[in-house]
Amino acid sequence: MSKINYNTEGRDNTLYTKKDLLRLFFPALTEQFLSTAIGVVNTMMVSGLGAFAVSAVGIVDSINFVVMNLFVAVSTGATVTIAQHLGASNRGDASKTAAQAITAVLLMSTIAGLGLYIFGNQIINFLFGDAEYAVKSAARTYMICSAISYPILGLFDVCTGISRASNNFRASMFAVVASNMVNFMVGALLIFVFDFGVLGAGIGLICARLTGAIIVVFSLFKSHHLDVFRSSFRITSKILKPVLYIGLPAGIDSLVFNGGKLLVQTIVASLGTSALAANSIASSTNSLLNIPGNAITIVAVTVVGHYAGAGLKEDLNKIIKKLMVYTMVLLGAVSLAFFPFVHHFLKLYSPAPDVASLALHITYLTLICIPIFWPAAFLLPACLRSTRDVVFVTVISIMSMWLIRVFGGYMLVKYTSLGLMGIWVAWCFDWVTRGIPFLGRVVARRYERYLPKTEAEVSS
Repeated sequence: MSKINYNTEGRDNTLYTKKDLLRLFFPALTEQFLSTAIGVVNTMMVSGLGAFAVSAVGIVDSINFVVMNLFVAVSTGATVTIAQHLGASNRGDASKTAAQAITAVLLMSTIAGLGLYIFGNQIINFLFGDAEYAVKSAARTYMICSAISYPILGLFDVCTGISRASNNFRASMFAVVASNMVNFMVGALLIFVFDFGVLGAGIGLICARLTGAIIVVFSLFKSHHLDVFRSSFRITSKILKPVLYIGLPAGIDSLVFNGGKLLVQTIVASLGTSALAANSIASSTNSLLNIPGNAITIVAVTVVGHYAGAGLKEDLNKIIKKLMVYTMVLLGAVSLAFFPFVHHFLKLYSPAPDVASLALHITYLTLICIPIFWPAAFLLPACLRSTRDVVFVTVISIMSMWLIRVFGGYMLVKYTSLGLMGIWVAWCFDWVTRGIPFLGRVVARRYERYLPKTEAEVSS
């Protein structure tokens, strides 16, 4: 990628060409597809064990999304900060940031894993006390495996973020390819041959995450842009403060967001095992549909971070708008292509007739809404965070999540006959109420006041 460099002098104002963006996008797309496939494959493999197993995996995954935000927040902050340092040609601070972020994430993920391992039963009984005993028992088994894998996953996440910040998207792609192969082979062997049930899926998950972590750590040893392992891993406030400034609001946002989803999951649990299974299948399918959008969002964090660090305001505004258009077009194409095959795809989960009907109607709803509303709701806040405009994003996200998705979903379940469909109607409307303020923020370019100052601006 010849036009991507970290020196803003003596060149045109284009850091990334369309060709450059495509070179970053396709590894990110592959990675997102295979990362999502791990969860989808696990759901499909355990679906043959019964609705209780599908529900158990769905319950644990919803808890995982909440807990993992503790260290994903630092990974996000590190990615943005390192990208901005590299955009400003500050390789030394970029390397120090990477090393200290690894230390912070390992500490957080280890503590989180121990907490989940020790208090797993209490958490499941408190949140999903109305679920059947078989569901809770299987969930506890899968939760133990998830807790064990937390430090491994934390290391993988932070090293992946570091690699992306330096435009290396291939390392994480290769790691996820290998992880999926390990997950499928180990999981299938233990579930179908040795009859380990949900435990087999959990062990496969641990082995998969360990494989991925080894690959991305090794890739950092060969990095040409960063000297991570020659830097001090001792945490200092000067280096980690910018990471936390971006990461903590993003972490709070994501924590509250996934906490709200977890609360919604408890409402779903009260509707019965069929509703839980249908919700897990619909969520799994929805995550597949969102893969192209998530891939562009990952690329956007690095790209916008480089533009922000280099101080290219006009090009920054243009690239955000381009990324928005690209995401809408791509998600629209995916939805149109997938629409005729939804019914056949859902059969892969081997659902009962009532579960299949619920999941089918929910998927049709999301296929219509995703291309129109999802990009403004999730791509734009990622771009805004990469400019350090983090407080506005966090406030809007929290308000929309709890007022629309949680409270709105509860009201639709309680006072209408929509049932599970009411949850998803509120889910889609949440995309609208959070997307409109973000779109207005970008159009008005209010994020520019938060951009890091360039050397020229500081000296003046």
